[in-house]
Amino acid sequence: MKNTVLIFVEQRDGKIQTVSFELISESRRLLKDTNFPVKALFVTDKATDAQINDLVLAGAEEVIVLEDPALGQYDTHNYSRAITNFFEKEGRPEIFLVGSTLLGRDLAPRVSARIRTGLTADATILEFKEEGGRPILYATRPALGGNIFATILCTDHIPQMASIRPGIFEISSFKDNKKNVRIVKPELDGGSKVKILKREKLNVPKQNLDKAKLIFAGGRGVSTQLAQLQELAEIAGGEVAVSRAVVDAQLAPKSQQVGQTGVTVRPVVYVASGISGAIQHIAGMENSELIIAVNTDPKALIFDIADFSIIADANKVLPLLVDKLKVLRHFKR
Repeated sequence: MKNTVLIFVEQRDGKIQTVSFELISESRRLLKDTNFPVKALFVTDKATDAQINDLVLAGAEEVIVLEDPALGQYDTHNYSRAITNFFEKEGRPEIFLVGSTLLGRDLAPRVSARIRTGLTADATILEFKEEGGRPILYATRPALGGNIFATILCTDHIPQMASIRPGIFEISSFKDNKKNVRIVKPELDGGSKVKILKREKLNVPKQNLDKAKLIFAGGRGVSTQLAQLQELAEIAGGEVAVSRAVVDAQLAPKSQQVGQTGVTVRPVVYVASGISGAIQHIAGMENSELIIAVNTDPKALIFDIADFSIIADANKVLPLLVDKLKVLRHFKR
């Protein structure tokens, strides 16, 4: 698979995860004027036509399916063995990308260790450059607690590997893309060394920040007004997000955190209340279509990227906004 950029396709309960489509589309977009093909590696017990069609539409120039009944549910031993054995038999891709999900964070380092290559973990920016007739991956990720961005290269070993955070890239539609599928029987080297005794779903509040069109976000400045944010979200049909400071103060769950160490979002409207605009937070929401910021500090960094800036105490603005939305909702009935 010389010069190939290969994307690991993650599925959960039979549904392909959005980050897989994001990585396929972004890679195809960045490599559109090159001869470096973008392919998808789908590890599963049974690939459906609908799943394959979705991968092709997202931009995969070839869908390679490692298909075996033992691969229906994620098993760290079976998956890593199936992939590394495939690489040794078919040849390694030049670049191998994995979504930085819980599954991806387990799988990617195991694969990289087995084949003795490097891994850039939790990258947020991807670039490809042609050097010496091969694609070179420039993977950028936050470092030193998010205070700097480091661009990492691993050119001495293949594949060049990176895990990339979900929710960063848009999914494109490649309607003219030709369907090219290859089914491969993976080598699993006997049974798994992992025995799953029980699967239990955690009873935690479901957050839809990565899909939300409207987000009301609160920072340290409104840490006592989170109930107001929740009320706003319920009235307007949005979701509540917070900064890291609020999570560190144990006032909100980690699943609501937006930023480099939280969720990356791309809503239509992002309302930031009491958020100063540290680079760590901005990295997780700067691609919002419309940003409204409320802060008492006229020099707050959040105003540098805001479309509408309100210099005021967010603790006083939020109740007014709640009252106004209640009135509007009443007259719409």
